[in-house]
Amino acid sequence: MSVPNVAPSHAYGQPKRRKVRKGTHSCWECKRRKMKCRFDPRIASTSCDGCRRRGSPCISQEFPEDLENVLLSIGTTSGDGTSFDGRTRPATPSARADRIVTPVSTVTETSPYHKSPEQYLPTTRNDTSQRKYERLSQFLHGLLPSRADTESICKSSGHSSILSHELLTTPYTTLYQNGLQTAKSLLVALQPNMHPVLIARHMLQLALFLQNLSPDLHKEIKGLSKPPRVIMERLADVANYHVTTNEALIGSIESLECIMLESLYQVNIGNLRRSWVAGRRAMSLAQLMGFHRPDNQTLYQTLDPETKYDTRIMWLRIITLDRQLCLLLGLPEGCIDHSMASETHIANDCPMGRLEQLHCVAMSRILERNAAKPSGRDLAATRAIDLELQKAAGSLPSKWWLAPKLDSASADLQAVFWDMRRLVLQICHYNLLNQLHLPYMLRPSSTENKNEYSRITCVTASREVLSRYNSLRSFNRIASSCRTVDFLALMAAMALLLAHLDGHCDGAENLLANQYLSDRGMIEQMQEHMSEINRLNSDELSAQSADLLKVLLAIDLEKGHGRVSVREAGSEGILPQDGMGSEEESTVRVHIPYFGIIRIAREKQQAAMTGTSSSSSSEAQLRLSSLTHLSAPLSTDYLSTNNTPNPLSFPFADTAAPLEFTAPFAHQQQQQCHTALSDPGLSLMPSPLMQGGHPGLAAGGGDWAFQGVDMAFFESVMRNVGGDV
Repeated sequence: MSVPNVAPSHAYGQPKRRKVRKGTHSCWECKRRKMKCRFDPRIASTSCDGCRRRGSPCISQEFPEDLENVLLSIGTTSGDGTSFDGRTRPATPSARADRIVTPVSTVTETSPYHKSPEQYLPTTRNDTSQRKYERLSQFLHGLLPSRADTESICKSSGHSSILSHELLTTPYTTLYQNGLQTAKSLLVALQPNMHPVLIARHMLQLALFLQNLSPDLHKEIKGLSKPPRVIMERLADVANYHVTTNEALIGSIESLECIMLESLYQVNIGNLRRSWVAGRRAMSLAQLMGFHRPDNQTLYQTLDPETKYDTRIMWLRIITLDRQLCLLLGLPEGCIDHSMASETHIANDCPMGRLEQLHCVAMSRILERNAAKPSGRDLAATRAIDLELQKAAGSLPSKWWLAPKLDSASADLQAVFWDMRRLVLQICHYNLLNQLHLPYMLRPSSTENKNEYSRITCVTASREVLSRYNSLRSFNRIASSCRTVDFLALMAAMALLLAHLDGHCDGAENLLANQYLSDRGMIEQMQEHMSEINRLNSDELSAQSADLLKVLLAIDLEKGHGRVSVREAGSEGILPQDGMGSEEESTVRVHIPYFGIIRIAREKQQAAMTGTSSSSSSEAQLRLSSLTHLSAPLSTDYLSTNNTPNPLSFPFADTAAPLEFTAPFAHQQQQQCHTALSDPGLSLMPSPLMQGGHPGLAAGGGDWAFQGVDMAFFESVMRNVGGDV
């Protein structure tokens, strides 16, 4: 593995080679992430696949790990000490080009990219508060893009020129009246003596705007001095490292806004877990400021008199994003607050604002239900929440629920933005119905089919999500725009396919039979959109989602007439390999980090297990297995159908011994469930968290595309298995 050459004009010196163990070929970044270091022979690149995808320097272990910081510094300064935008840096001792080691390094010198906050504090205690962080402000200001680059970014055409970050701080009613800011507002000239929080806010706003641009779709950004992704990541990383995580800078409205922008930035690039962590920091800071208090006794300051904000709206946005991520990731909510749905709060809001606030409370109630142990009261709670969602939907006119037509040729950018916002809010509403009824979609049901309502609701809601997703992605093909919608659409597609698998057993009485082909067509169209988004953006989530849908669609509905079930199937030393026989005519296996192996198959049903004759038809089964101690070799990246490996980039253990824990959840009689686990909650026992190369708990989307959303989905499906509810 080669390392980019360091120009002699830099005073770094030639890095010395280290002695490495024989057979060591991986780079530092892959070693740190516990991933295999692979090179695509079809691409002429000195970087491995992982580093190329992440955009990070690929440094061989032959060289010191700190060389990465040398390369980062090269990207920040040129040989004459100027920043990448061509401007000269402040001549401070801490900003000299020859000091490039990060604070975490064992070397005592300091990096101009990652300095500790204490370095920016004045040397005397008599400086005024305005001068307290002057050196930090100068440092941040020196990393801003050049005026020419900023103008090229802001001139990018299309609907992306509307800025959405105002939604975090400003009520809809105000935005309707005044309109949203356009990209021209990013051209404001910042002064190097401005407060560092204000400069960081501008950096994050610019990074968020860059997330909505693509060199393939917006030609204006092809001529930037650095690739747009490099500029975007540098802006966000510097602002997050030096400001949003610096507790000495908290306490102002703008500092809270910066943390909210960081959370939004992370969720847009698919880092749901990092977004959740940032959101919890924002929630904690907002509580310190008193945003949660009903008496409006808040404690905060504003750094810029021009800052527009509404503390109630900021608190609502923080809580809403937290609950959305908790539903996606299967985590408990951070704050139980239902005050946003009170009449005093929603009386003067616009219809969309009222719906969002009612959604926020509905999400909390779903999370409360999911956090409790499954019981007979769950169904009553589910129906009560369902009625709340019906009431919330009825608060808007019926025509509002028609999917808006998005026109990229429209000259009214404000109208296009609000149509997109309306479409996304509709998707969120139908996703809540999905999340609410998913635990009952494939439940054992008694003769009166009391769970049929949940099944039909899931199917209908999934169709509404998919039709709107296809409309949205036909209009907007930027991967990091409307990122959460990709996760919601994937969940809807999986729910719809499982419902068809389960309903096919009813034969002539299958209520879904006539819609199967149109539903399948929508899912195939969704797969095509995800493949195209991956082609344009090199997006890991879209790539893996498209491959997952491809193999799920490969399950032949006509080859089996049994019900979908999950039953105790014992353990397997290793996964079956090719040529295992004809026991499984169609099998899909999905390996989920920290969870196990999802196995969807149509299999022959033994007469002893069903109580029927040996000529009974094959039964569709979905088996959940939990990883135990590593013992048998397996491929690291796999998703297979018909026993034919179909490699995917799942960062998973190299070896595993899957032990299957199962219980029935089909429309079968309770007496057929004697093999179910005794605990209706079905507590799965995952392997030790970091065993065998699992991604980190806060790994980014490039290393863990699904972020655990798949795990939460199947846990929801399995929530009430074995119970008679």
